[in-house]
Amino acid sequence: MDKPIPAFYACYLLRSTVRHQSLYVGSTPHPVRRRNQHNGKAAGGAHRTSKDSLRPWEMTCLVTGFPSKIAALQFEWAWQNTHLTRHVTADDRLTQAKSNIRVSPISGRVKKRPARPRMGITERLGNLHLLLRSSSFERWPLNVTFYAQDVFRVWERWVRQHIDHLRPGIEVRLDPSAAAKKDQAVASEDAAAGLTGIAALNIGYNGFESQLEKSKGIFENGEWLQCACCQEAVVASGHMTLVCSTEGCNSVFHLDCLSTAFLEAEGDEDAMVPTSGACPSCGLELQWIDLAKELTLRMRGEAEISALYKKRRKRKDDGDAVASDAESDRDIEDSDQDDFAADADDWHELPESSDDEPLAMRSDPGPAVVKEKRKLMVEAPVVVTLPRPERERIIEESDWEDAAVIT
Repeated sequence: MDKPIPAFYACYLLRSTVRHQSLYVGSTPHPVRRRNQHNGKAAGGAHRTSKDSLRPWEMTCLVTGFPSKIAALQFEWAWQNTHLTRHVTADDRLTQAKSNIRVSPISGRVKKRPARPRMGITERLGNLHLLLRSSSFERWPLNVTFYAQDVFRVWERWVRQHIDHLRPGIEVRLDPSAAAKKDQAVASEDAAAGLTGIAALNIGYNGFESQLEKSKGIFENGEWLQCACCQEAVVASGHMTLVCSTEGCNSVFHLDCLSTAFLEAEGDEDAMVPTSGACPSCGLELQWIDLAKELTLRMRGEAEISALYKKRRKRKDDGDAVASDAESDRDIEDSDQDDFAADADDWHELPESSDDEPLAMRSDPGPAVVKEKRKLMVEAPVVVTLPRPERERIIEESDWEDAAVIT
């Protein structure tokens, strides 16, 4: 594995706003973009969500915290096919697999194919509850966020009716944008700023800048470092070394040392990967996924770190004078010429050298150009009266017979 733990990857439950019985389960690293694809606003999407009669679709629920893309895809398939997955025992399944019997018209052989049972919102959320409690996924650093209040009420009703609970540490919450009816003016301002719902999600490594700077300062300082657990030396490069994420605590740990300490404190003999634990130095609670994500980002995320620290355009305050704003805009354009050439919508209108050079030759259809065909610079238009008919015949039969004089 040569990539860091992804900043964000989620499985989602999609629902048609036109017909609430139509549901779809998928996964994505970019929920807003994926929703636009399902709604036909961007290329992509899925065949099952391509009907205009079911659009628009809304994301009612997100399961986040997956340590890799493969992990998210595994969970997605299990959520789509809970009646088939081995992560849920046959006795615990809410729906059983049915078989469609088909007879081949050519060979006459009987083929049995499992049929996906119809599942409503209650069954989908019940299967989600089963998967979060299964031994395969219960120790993953997952969280569940609901973006539709009626769907969250279905979840709460399911939880009240069952005695089995989720592992402590799995947070299930209703997004504030859907939790209560806001004042219309405030809601409009939040929507305009893109601060509500899935648009407010942090899908990048924006929260790791300070931790990366602290780790860089620790390992580049040149001092002798030792593990806070075993008191042995750690690798100077920081390889396989964790750094406490608490502000003001610069303790470092061997990966296996801190993992062992967390698992021993937890007391689960069957567990192999810890979920959280207290720092041996400062005593504050640390999330294992945050420590591991920072380590993989530091060791394998050169491109991601470069993008994280890329300079962003700065704009002056709204109270500046118009002239200052115009000058600021010019400075922004000058500093971002490369980005503008790649991102501008009118890039196809920019002239290219291959288009300018023939234009320069056509602007002077004189006999010197016809004879030499070597001048590439634009000259003033010249109309030449050719005295000899032989010369005129050569021009008429040449490749320039359709050339026009540019004035």
